Amino acid sequence: MVNSISLTNFRGLKQLNLSELSQITLLTGRNNAGKSSILEGIFLFMDHSAVESFSKINSFRGLVSTAHPSQLWEPAFYKLNTEYPIQIDVTLDGKACQLTYERDDSFIPAEKAENVQTAFNQFTASTRSTFTLRFQYQQGDYSESGFFSMNDNGFLRTVNTNLPNNKMQFLPATRYINPNTRDDGMVATWLGQLELKGEKQSVINTLKLIEPDISDIMIISNQGQIQIYVRVRDQLLPIRLAGDGLNRLLYVLLAILENRDSILLIDEIETGFHYSALKSFWSAVATAAKESGCQIIATTHSYECIQNAISGIHAVEMNDSFCLYRVERSNGVNRAHRYDAELARFAVDTNMEVR
Repeated sequence: MVNSISLTNFRGLKQLNLSELSQITLLTGRNNAGKSSILEGIFLFMDHSAVESFSKINSFRGLVSTAHPSQLWEPAFYKLNTEYPIQIDVTLDGKACQLTYERDDSFIPAEKAENVQTAFNQFTASTRSTFTLRFQYQQGDYSESGFFSMNDNGFLRTVNTNLPNNKMQFLPATRYINPNTRDDGMVATWLGQLELKGEKQSVINTLKLIEPDISDIMIISNQGQIQIYVRVRDQLLPIRLAGDGLNRLLYVLLAILENRDSILLIDEIETGFHYSALKSFWSAVATAAKESGCQIIATTHSYECIQNAISGIHAVEMNDSFCLYRVERSNGVNRAHRYDAELARFAVDTNMEVR
């Protein structure tokens, strides 16, 4: 579980610290305060070993990435300025970890180093419009270092590792969910796994929170196409026609239940839900997270979502597993104010502004 995170020179954040995250952490604040950047920073940290990690975080915002720093790497730097390194410090299950990225104009890719002078000349010419990205990752005695650099196929990642006693430190699986996340194939896989374990009924019972008349959910193959159907009042209906709230609830619930001990980052978690369903939704999310050992870190703009998160989590007696952070920007400085469950309930009950 992520216990704390500090972001330096990342996206729109010059510096931001969140010192005490909970199993269920809700981030709120005005537009452009940095809420989504926090989720992206956590995702990049956990996914840093993947070549396509920067392409992924850009896609979360609908950015089109090409194999050029101005579109691939620079958007991750504070104000697009690569002069100052990105630093992400995370405490993970009580262990301090650090990831840094910095511009480097001196690296010569090994694949072009046979003729050093030629390689150097080629590389020097290429850095007029591009550069390599040096990264370093440290977790206890384990460390990684290397470069992202452009090659004829787009870009190349080279890694040097230091493995004391041959023990690599594994990071928890992390999934990013935004309002546009749709993956019917993955949902079908997760649902099938639950059915094989005889646990599908628990999902049906949760879906009833949104649509009380649902009696079943099933996977049907029609002309080679896999679709998910729900039975509503004895009628089979493709779940895509059943409303955004039901689809989002199913995806989030299955992602929690079928990815044990993982981290789920959910942007605009209230999207698709009527406020009247939010208390039951949060109770279901909290219960599933407790069962699976998942950590949920989510953002919201909705006061009703905050109110119902507090009430729904209280209803399943998980107050000790919840906190709220209000992220704000003032005079170019970002700050995060933490509320535990009790303080958050007091703030809401007294109509204190926590968004």
